[in-house]
Amino acid sequence: MKEIEVSGFDNLSNLGRDLKRVEETYIKMVSRELAQARNSVVGALPGFKISRMNFGRLLRAYREHFKADHGWMEASKIIAGALECDERTVYRIIEDYERASQLPSITLAAMAEQSIDPAAAKNAGVVEDLLRMPEPETREEAVTIVATAHQGHILRKKQQARKVATKPAEMSLEEFAAGIVKQFEDRYQLGSQHQRDAEVQYILELVVSMLGSHTRKLGQYDRPALVPKPALKAAA
Repeated sequence: MKEIEVSGFDNLSNLGRDLKRVEETYIKMVSRELAQARNSVVGALPGFKISRMNFGRLLRAYREHFKADHGWMEASKIIAGALECDERTVYRIIEDYERASQLPSITLAAMAEQSIDPAAAKNAGVVEDLLRMPEPETREEAVTIVATAHQGHILRKKQQARKVATKPAEMSLEEFAAGIVKQFEDRYQLGSQHQRDAEVQYILELVVSMLGSHTRKLGQYDRPALVPKPALKAAA
C-alpha cells in the first residue's frame, strides 16, 4: 500500500460536516454515540499512521452505526478523500484491525510494548505467525514470542530481497559459496563445535545425495584459497 498523506482536508471540520450530512441521509436516529464515533475518527485521522490498530478500531466502531451499506460506502469515500486514497484502503484498514484483534490481549500488549503496530500492513506476516501459536501464559513469554516472530519476519523479507536482487545462477561460485557459508554461520552462532560439525556433515551429505552427485568424499583444506576450483565446463 502506498504511503497515505492526510492533506485532503485543510480543515477537519469540513470532514466532520460532510460525514454528518451522510449520517442525516442514511441514519434515522442521530445519537450521542454516533457523534462521538464520528468525532473520534475525525480526531484520529491526521495521526492515524502512529497507530493503524487504533484507527482501524475507531473506523469499525463508526461503521457499526450504518445499517445500510450505501451509507457506509458514502462515508468511506469521504474518509478516503481525506486520506487521498480509494475507499478500498479504508476497508482494508478495518480488515487489518479485525485480523489483528484476534490475537490474545497479552500478545497485543507485548506488541505495543515493542512498538509493533499489529494492524500495519508491513506486520501482517507477523500477525499470521502469532495467530498460529498457542496463547502465551506470561508477559515474559509473550514478549519473547513477539520478538522472535518479528525478527523472523524481518529475516525472511531480507532473504527474499536478496533472492530477487541476485539469482543464484547469476552469481560466481565464490559468491554462491559465501552465501551458503553465511547461512551456516547464522545458524551455528551458538552451540558446541562438535554438534555443529556433525550437523554440517549431515547437511552436506544430504545435499550430495539429493542432487545425485557423484561426489563420494570431501577433502579438507586448511584455507579456502587452497580448495581447487572446478573447470568452467565441469561447473556448468
